[in-house]
Amino acid sequence: MIGLLLKIIPLDLASTLSPGILALVIFLLGSKRNPKAKTFALFLGIFIIGIIITIVGFTLGKAATIHPHATELTSIIDLVLGIIFMILALNLIITKDKKRDIKEEKGPHLAKWFFVGVIITITNLDALFLNFAAGKEVGQSNINDLIKIIFLIINLLFFTLPVTLPGFFYLIVPNAASKILTNLNGLILKYSRFILAVLFIIFGIYLIINGAKFFI
Repeated sequence: MIGLLLKIIPLDLASTLSPGILALVIFLLGSKRNPKAKTFALFLGIFIIGIIITIVGFTLGKAATIHPHATELTSIIDLVLGIIFMILALNLIITKDKKRDIKEEKGPHLAKWFFVGVIITITNLDALFLNFAAGKEVGQSNINDLIKIIFLIINLLFFTLPVTLPGFFYLIVPNAASKILTNLNGLILKYSRFILAVLFIIFGIYLIINGAKFFI
């Protein structure tokens, strides 16, 4: 179980480095009209996609352990995921961060913010593949089902942290939250690209080597 934790915790932590989502949440919580309702609608969109990608990763990981050719299937999944991680790392290195201009609108537009949450999560490939990889590791582990469920919940908690963390701060210390979270987002925006690139390279190499063992 300790070995599994050492694998999934770095993946889960890396999946929280989403400055675009954090900036959007800070904006929504600071808006004058229905800030909590808008943020919750955004959270639901992100949460649902998080559940789907976690289940897909877990299912593929579990299927790889019960399939007649489990070793071959697991190796192929690791190779493909390792190559994707290396591509994402390269993309992070050569692509500059983009600043989004977000404008205030009248009305709650809850359905709109729900779909914004869905779309921004689907297009956030870094976090998606990190969460998928964590789910896959849980699925192909030998721990009991209850511990697996706990680990999957942990995956989702980390995946939604860019929304739940600022939401928690705004509920506890609303006056100081905006300044603290804006500074935090600035740090994440400045360094997350490089941190993610390094993590993708490390895990990409690990997965490629792990997957290639079967074919060598």
